[in-house]
Amino acid sequence: MSSKRSAALVFSLVALLSPAWGKEKLTLEAIFAGEPLEGAPPRVSFLPDGTGFLRVVSEGDDKLLVREDWQGHRQELVRQSQLQVIGEEDLKLVLSSFQIAPDGQKLLLTQEGDLFLLNLEDKSLRRLTRTPEEEELAEFSPNSQWVSFVRANDLYLVELASGREHRLTFDGSETKLNGKLDWVYTEELYNRESKGYAWSSDSQKLLYLSFDLTPVPTYPLVDLSPTHPQVSWLRYPKAGDANARVSVTVTTVPAQEGSAPQSLSLSFQGPQREYVARFGFLPKSDGFWLLFLDRLQKNAELVRFDWPLGSARVLLREHDEAWINVEDDLLFLENGAVIFGSERSGFRHLYRVDLGETQPVPLTSGEWEVTEVLGLSPDQRFVYFTSTQASPLERHLYRVPVAGGAVERLTQEAGTHSLRAAPGCRAFLDAYSTATRLPEYRLLSAEGKTLRLIPYDKPAQLDRFELASVEFLTLAAADGTPLYASLLKPAHFNPKKRYPVVVYVYGGPHAQVVRNGWGGRTGLFHHFLAQEGFLVFSLDNRGSTARGRNFERALLGRLGKTELADQLAGVKWLSQQPFVDATRLGIWGWSYGGYMTLYALTHSNAFRAGAAVAPVTDWRLYDTIYTERYLKLPSDNPEGYKESSPIFAAQNLQAALFLAHGTGDDNVHWQNTLNFIAELIKAGKHYTLYLYPNKDHGILGKNERLQLFSAIYQHFLRNLSAPSPSSGPKAR
Repeated sequence: MSSKRSAALVFSLVALLSPAWGKEKLTLEAIFAGEPLEGAPPRVSFLPDGTGFLRVVSEGDDKLLVREDWQGHRQELVRQSQLQVIGEEDLKLVLSSFQIAPDGQKLLLTQEGDLFLLNLEDKSLRRLTRTPEEEELAEFSPNSQWVSFVRANDLYLVELASGREHRLTFDGSETKLNGKLDWVYTEELYNRESKGYAWSSDSQKLLYLSFDLTPVPTYPLVDLSPTHPQVSWLRYPKAGDANARVSVTVTTVPAQEGSAPQSLSLSFQGPQREYVARFGFLPKSDGFWLLFLDRLQKNAELVRFDWPLGSARVLLREHDEAWINVEDDLLFLENGAVIFGSERSGFRHLYRVDLGETQPVPLTSGEWEVTEVLGLSPDQRFVYFTSTQASPLERHLYRVPVAGGAVERLTQEAGTHSLRAAPGCRAFLDAYSTATRLPEYRLLSAEGKTLRLIPYDKPAQLDRFELASVEFLTLAAADGTPLYASLLKPAHFNPKKRYPVVVYVYGGPHAQVVRNGWGGRTGLFHHFLAQEGFLVFSLDNRGSTARGRNFERALLGRLGKTELADQLAGVKWLSQQPFVDATRLGIWGWSYGGYMTLYALTHSNAFRAGAAVAPVTDWRLYDTIYTERYLKLPSDNPEGYKESSPIFAAQNLQAALFLAHGTGDDNVHWQNTLNFIAELIKAGKHYTLYLYPNKDHGILGKNERLQLFSAIYQHFLRNLSAPSPSSGPKAR
């Protein structure tokens, strides 16, 4: 690539938190061990009627539940000190998270696994359940007369007027789940939400999924801390394994005590309807719908089922030779039309298919992506969504007429607008941020106008620290594809110096690391690295999200290769900069980013040191839904699995390697790290290993996070601080 072709388009963001005399130095203790420097964002629960919201505010040692309208008028509803459960004077409930009933008059609270009902009119508080088992996934019925929940993998109802409990299923066990999604559905299809049931709008019926886990192999999660270790077995289908058998049941709500509900059960056999990817009732409650995916995730069917006979009609079919991405962008209109998202044009856009029609009508189009559907206006004239129309680095609020017409942009400030919609999209809570600006929480009208700001529950403390500057770059891949990158520079950057660089990578599908938005604590860690004399570089390679179908599908059948080629294009650009010491490059990442770190260290000599946290090392060890989406079945693509897995190239490691994993990781099992280490030992390679007992994939905890990020920093400090010989990077 010529220097002319590789010249970057550089856009500098002036940091609002700019360096100034008297600023403190950022410390890892301040980032990870103390009170959050970013403050505590406001927790807002919208009222069902769309007139305002509820939130909990602090007043001295007490907490207040208040109602606020859009203009800021506040009404105190109840104090935590007043919460007294009827007949249980010694029980004190904590006012934190809650659910609002659809009638707006009741709240559902949980404490120690039990359910409590707070009446907002008379402030009475009563217990709904008292069991040793936890009641989970609780929800009000649409008419506010029932609460549904799952206990010990069975589905229950409690009638609020009488307090009577109704058990709807009787076969829940460790291998049979009712109303609750299994691990792989929760993780890979339902955005880490595990509720597996839904109410009809008339509150007369419930639809629930049941999972028979007996065909699914188990993985041991071992707690070694007791004298006699304890083992819990997780049903986890690895690539090529059998998935759970899923059935769908629709049942009526008991009309009276002892009455038998009417029910309809459906089961599906064969790989063509392997996954129930979404489910729900139709608006008029006269039927329900299921979205099916086949095992290879190339075909999707949206099927309507009538009640009570269960007769079926296919509403939509989608096919993609690579894979289909399932998102929460299905909307069913009162007139029978359906709005859905599709990548059939090469970019994810919205379409409408009318009742009785088969040809979808496009509502949006262009070389940009709809990233989230927020809902419909009360009159169903508009659909609201966020997209990358302004830039793949940004997210903005838009709306488009359901009947078709011009797309209207409702937010204007450059950056990231992360939005939550009030019922009927009557208003929005907009968390607006940039790469150098903490989120500012705004209430927006349905037209996108700012109604007012919502203050943080606890103010941020970042003003006293000196942060880095951020530049966004556009580079070119080997085939000329534009690639977006970012570069953090120290506040007092000296262009005459030659800096070491730490590359932060994720690299996998459904994710971006280069965004004009606030980066959270990981971003603050990168500001700390910049303060300590490192540049921090990130690049979104082909395979990452928000750039269209072909950009993401580039990794089909072989992971790692295309991603690394693009990351090395970024390394090449870095090596051409006079302020970069290309012999002192490091790379780090977590999860898929940990995988990419190991792949880069075993398939290139570009990096002198790397840190991989919770990495996949062998794709045969990861779950069915995610892995088979991109690599297909191991039996059909054995070479693709082998070439994609760093474990088979461990002998090529030359850089200084840091590994970290939680032994309780139920997502990427630490089996990956152990097996990789075994190959390193065979090859005579050295490594640094940090294990976190019983910690899961996120390795949460103040002590754990502080130690982990301190260790990563020290690893780069040891291996990248001193200039290396001219021969290039070596392991140290």
